[in-house]
Amino acid sequence: MSLLTALSDSLARGADRPMQRPAGLVYWLDTPSPLVPSFWLAMQHVAVQSVYFVLAAAPAAALSPDPAEATRFLCLSILAVALWQALQLLTRGPVGSGYPVPATHAPAMLGAYAAAGAAGVGFGGAAAMVLIAGIVASLLSFAMRRLRVLIPNEVAGVVVMLIGVSLILLGTQILGLQPGRTEPGPLAVVVLLASIAVMALVALSGTKLARLAVLVGAAFGVALAIALGEVPENAAAVVAASPWIALPQPWLPDFGDMQPAPLAAFLLALVAAKASAAGGFLMIQRAADAGWTRPDPPAVQRGLLANGLSIVAAGAIGAAAPGPATAAAGLSVATGTLARRIVWIGTVILVLAAFCPKIVALFVMAPAAVKAATLIYVSGFIVVQGAQLATVRLLDTRRSMVVALGMGAGITAAVAPAAFAAHVPALASPLALGAMIAFLANLATMPMVTQRAELRLSPADEMAGREASEWAAATARGWGLRPQSARQMERALVELTEVLAGRGVAEVTVAARRGEDRVELSLAWQGAPLPEASARPEAEDLLGDDTARDAFAVWLATREALSFGQRPAADRCEARLVLED
Repeated sequence: MSLLTALSDSLARGADRPMQRPAGLVYWLDTPSPLVPSFWLAMQHVAVQSVYFVLAAAPAAALSPDPAEATRFLCLSILAVALWQALQLLTRGPVGSGYPVPATHAPAMLGAYAAAGAAGVGFGGAAAMVLIAGIVASLLSFAMRRLRVLIPNEVAGVVVMLIGVSLILLGTQILGLQPGRTEPGPLAVVVLLASIAVMALVALSGTKLARLAVLVGAAFGVALAIALGEVPENAAAVVAASPWIALPQPWLPDFGDMQPAPLAAFLLALVAAKASAAGGFLMIQRAADAGWTRPDPPAVQRGLLANGLSIVAAGAIGAAAPGPATAAAGLSVATGTLARRIVWIGTVILVLAAFCPKIVALFVMAPAAVKAATLIYVSGFIVVQGAQLATVRLLDTRRSMVVALGMGAGITAAVAPAAFAAHVPALASPLALGAMIAFLANLATMPMVTQRAELRLSPADEMAGREASEWAAATARGWGLRPQSARQMERALVELTEVLAGRGVAEVTVAARRGEDRVELSLAWQGAPLPEASARPEAEDLLGDDTARDAFAVWLATREALSFGQRPAADRCEARLVLED
């Protein structure tokens, strides 16, 4: 019962940090955005998400050459994407981040699908392995309570930046710029550049259309491509052959068709998939909170649980594993439109699309140059978001190494994917390899994080406050603490030193210890403990007796701490203060 209580508490929404609306947002999370603009913003998301529909077509081609089965698989996968979005949007209960994160088909799983196809596994066998991977992902979400340690800002930043790199790579593949593909002609390049130019001009126009920049640019690109004859040759035939209405036909999981190597690939890909999901949540979390300084674990943990349950559902119906559509999330950030209503409308549109193969075919058969332009444009915003995440804290040598190794590995996979595809297909994408390396580098070097510093002070000395301030500032600089953490540490030490001076303490030993995500400050002295911090501090306390003034000063020193406690022993006392970094 205690375990269940602990798990319930870890997912409780009451543990979420209060969020502050940033200035400049058009629509915040709970903003009742107008219906018509919300519909078009949702359509813009769907337009970006439709570019990802090719991701579901890739594993379908690996598992079967039948176009009808590929269409069936894609419709089921869109339905799984809609379920993922709906679970994330929930604002009550233990499931769902509560963030408006659009979804797509998880790119981290592509290598695993390729391994399944190479092993002769069919749709039923792949569904069984996705189902098992989803169960494992759901269980792992309960082990993410120390998210700030396992996936700190630097690792999350690497993940988000490599998502952007992966999207650029996908855009170049769609356009035919990768080896072994048909190079685009001059007219296709014209469509690409014109689409990006229109997106940028509309975004900078300052008009109401600025929020719809990608949709306007994509529509312009499609019209230009039709005028220049840059549409797929079989587009009309494929669309005409697709029915308007059809119920998606699920594939039941076939556990007898599973193979060990592809199953291992799916499980290995979970690390990158979960890191990618966490990166998507953090992107929206950071953009939606003006007071954001680091990840808020409960919301992300609920989001990861919903992510795992969605993968279970996808496996149960034979669909591709869903995950966050970070390009669409980046679009929301770029346009300042973070209202949940927009993504709810998009969820309904996706459900309708899943039952309409003809609409799915229209999205899939869009000109390649327009798809590439959309990905390249949006990926730039994602890379910027990742860079901001990675540099929230000062980058010391260790943090710089984590970022460098992760980015280096990811870019290596981007420029030379053949070797990885041949030997470790689960790590054949920049995101999969880079996320894995950054995660392992952070984990392996974590024991090297701990740093200590000590100081002996004479509180009665008139220079004690200045000495404490200079020592705290120098220690914070040497450790690369965030400016806010450095100020909190300095303020707390100076305030407590002044209180001890007023109580006649002759000497105090100060010890500071830095961990991965916190700073522990301890003070030991000979004498009585400090009074408890004021529960309801008031200015009148400063005019009260010594105890009231000291209680007010203790409150000032500890009000921003994660915890504060004292431990009397014989005639000595030790106070311990924990600050977040």
